[in-house]
Amino acid sequence: MRKWARVLALVGAISLVMVACGGDGGDGGGGGGGGGGDEPIDIATTSTGHAYVGQFHAPELFGDTFGLPEGGTLTEFEDESTAMQVLVSGEVDVLAGFLSAQLQLIQQGQDLKTFCPVQIDSTEQLAGLTDAITSLDQITDPNIRVAVDSPGGLVNFIMNLVFHERNMGITVNDLENVTILGDGSQRLAALANGDVDVGSVDLFELPDLEAQVGADAVTVLSVTAEDADFLSNVLIAKGEWLDENTDLAARLCATLLYSNRVLASDNDQYADAVNTYVEGGVEEDIIRTNWEFAREFSIWPYNTDVVTPEAIETFIDVGIESGILEESARELTFEDIVDTRPMDQAMELLGGSVTAEDVIAGNVPEPQA
Repeated sequence: MRKWARVLALVGAISLVMVACGGDGGDGGGGGGGGGGDEPIDIATTSTGHAYVGQFHAPELFGDTFGLPEGGTLTEFEDESTAMQVLVSGEVDVLAGFLSAQLQLIQQGQDLKTFCPVQIDSTEQLAGLTDAITSLDQITDPNIRVAVDSPGGLVNFIMNLVFHERNMGITVNDLENVTILGDGSQRLAALANGDVDVGSVDLFELPDLEAQVGADAVTVLSVTAEDADFLSNVLIAKGEWLDENTDLAARLCATLLYSNRVLASDNDQYADAVNTYVEGGVEEDIIRTNWEFAREFSIWPYNTDVVTPEAIETFIDVGIESGILEESARELTFEDIVDTRPMDQAMELLGGSVTAEDVIAGNVPEPQA
């Protein structure tokens, strides 16, 4: 989930995929109470990547464990600004997306709150063609051709975050020789064709690039998950909806975190989920690579304690440096941005925290729901 030059300024092609979100529950009115009378949850997402299968499809995988009502929908958008518009207009209840548009809209008076982590860090790798570049410090050389995301994309933000965390004193705006390629497959093709020297590719795309140009011809300049810690994707909802559906939001959050725990502990269950929800399935070695990477860097959050004032502050710092947030964003408090009530209840439903070591060892406690 991903940054915008100004609120909702980018409108790209929309790809909608409607799928039912499963689970037990009932019909009837909303409200903050328990399972039987809750309305189904309609969710919009802003990525269709393999690494998000366990989060976005958690209601179908484990919703019955936490009494989520049946009949909700999952709508996947290629363009995040459109997804945010859909949330603000009330066409969906929850958005799994990026913080920058939420912060911009809060500054414009919208009451939008983050209430659960979805994914930490990123599986992106900043790759360079070895003949042209072997160190990230060379990226400011005007002869180095850099593929960047559109002014508003997640990868644009990620590059700025890496520059920030490495204390390089630059942003994407300081690069002189850039080509805007908003889609990962476009950046991959440009690198493979030699049209650019540097580009961000996803973890599963890197072997494809190496296969096309040779492993020695590619230098990994940055692995985002090694260089930076940040909330790359969160659940966002209107404050009014959260007030009326606090318990339901908590059960959604608990379902998502439980899915993370279970799928990170068991490759077979993760592979089954991927092949169920990714059309045409995914090659076994790619599934294994994504799964091992997620476990190594705890990409999929197991607890809510990753949503911290420090994480929000880092996001705001990079957003201001990147020019996507106004300086006044520093005046926002943690409570302006985050509703902790669903997260606290979710941890109770899950029976408390687990460590990464617990998950890797397969020690996932039964929920208290």
